[in-house]
Amino acid sequence: MSKEHWALIALLVNLLLSLAKFIGGVLSGSLALIGESFHSLSDSFASVITYISIKFSNKRNERFPYGLYKLENLASVVISLFLFLASYEIIKRAFSESVEIKEEFWGVGAGIVVFSLFSSLSLSMLERWAGKRYNSPALIADSYHTLTDAFGSSLVLLSFVSAKLGYQLDRYFAMAVSLLILWTAISILKREFAVLLDVSADEKTLERIRQIILAFENIKEIKHLYVRSSGGRLFADITVAVEGWNFHHIHQTVDALEERLKREIPELEMVFIHYEPMGGMKPKVGVLLDEEQKVSSHFENTKYLAIFSDGKRELLKEISGGEREISQILAENGVNIVVCGWHPEDQTARLNLSRAGIFVWETEEKNPYIALSQIVKSIREFKDG
Repeated sequence: MSKEHWALIALLVNLLLSLAKFIGGVLSGSLALIGESFHSLSDSFASVITYISIKFSNKRNERFPYGLYKLENLASVVISLFLFLASYEIIKRAFSESVEIKEEFWGVGAGIVVFSLFSSLSLSMLERWAGKRYNSPALIADSYHTLTDAFGSSLVLLSFVSAKLGYQLDRYFAMAVSLLILWTAISILKREFAVLLDVSADEKTLERIRQIILAFENIKEIKHLYVRSSGGRLFADITVAVEGWNFHHIHQTVDALEERLKREIPELEMVFIHYEPMGGMKPKVGVLLDEEQKVSSHFENTKYLAIFSDGKRELLKEISGGEREISQILAENGVNIVVCGWHPEDQTARLNLSRAGIFVWETEEKNPYIALSQIVKSIREFKDG
């Protein structure tokens, strides 16, 4: 069954319990049982909200590209407000009315309470299981709401037992039911407001993410790790420092990291990974030059190759051949970044560059030294970023 089906089941059960408790409370004169009927009615409204929020929380559009997951958290807040209302109603009646359980309807009231207790406990456990399985905060919140119904029924049952023994304590058990409901409402409200304010994931989840990231040998440091919770989903923004300047290998590492994170932490909805090359040898930059020794506009116009490392020009040699041959020469010389006006058009040349981890730096700048300074500046900003 889906989350929506569980919400509908909770709605039907709560409506049935609410009606049964109200009839039993009116016949027996038990304020605690009448209060519990209002509690179950608030459960019914809560189940309606849960169903609506679950139904629409996965919808996405251009204005809400991340989905409407927080609808479930908003639904949980509304559920807590129903709990506050139920608590207030019970306390008000306990202080303002004469409360006494009628002996002639004791059996009817006690039977309804026992049935309600069993039903609420069963529904709460099943609903919480479904909430954890589908990672739905609204279902989990509703299960706690239903659990308070079970606790409330337990107190009402004690009220009926005490009445059978000759002690009319229903007023006080009704007040105890009210305090129990109030405590649950505060707990839900506190938790859901934290999520609506983009609270971070719990420390256990964060530590698991750190372990997965650092399990990759060429990832040397976690620069930033931000993981926010929204409607039972997690959204991660990660910056890592990766050893080396082979951009092809770095991209492979980042892709593998994203895949493993989503596989081992299923609640991760989106993962954004930024990387910073570091350590090892500094990048070796190759500049393709035309016959005037200016930055070539295309690979095919290349006449010379200048290689720079540590700010020095290592090699300036005349080359010939097409894009495939030039890509092979770049790979043989250990170039990490090649400067040119445009990527190669030939697919084999592109493949050669990709396999060698060579990044093509496109530029309209004709002066090779100005183009190099742009690269250095960008790398520094990237590393400082």
